[in-house]
Amino acid sequence: MSISTETQHRWFTTYVQALVTAIGGGPVAPDVDGDFPVHGDTALGWVRPELQEPYGVQVFALAAQDVPKRAAVFREINEINAGDPAIRVVMRGHGCVFVEYRLLADAVSEDNLRAVVGRVLQVADGIGPMLAALHGGGTPNDPQPSVSGC
Repeated sequence: MSISTETQHRWFTTYVQALVTAIGGGPVAPDVDGDFPVHGDTALGWVRPELQEPYGVQVFALAAQDVPKRAAVFREINEINAGDPAIRVVMRGHGCVFVEYRLLADAVSEDNLRAVVGRVLQVADGIGPMLAALHGGGTPNDPQPSVSGC
């Protein structure tokens, strides 16, 4: 018996939602993009089920926003990337700094996802305030609203 791709997608998405609910300690609903929100101290994060080969989850967090695109900022990002090869830090759009990690489907378990979400938020909570203090910008959980549209 063959399982349809739609059924596989629905099962995997439900599985990821159940894991994020268990990790967060309460019910979680997907946002308009189908991502499940997670929160750090200063960062906003999401867990995104990847429903194309290779299946998995993308865990990502907005660490800082409105950070100026300067050589010094990119040097900081390069140093962070060199220090932890599993984590990827990127700048996108209008100075939006994201921390990302991809976990393949066969490794998606509650313990692994908890560790990855924790690590991504830890890095984002560490670098966001540092980049904002040294170079300008802010973190997503700053009291002032952002106009960047990250």
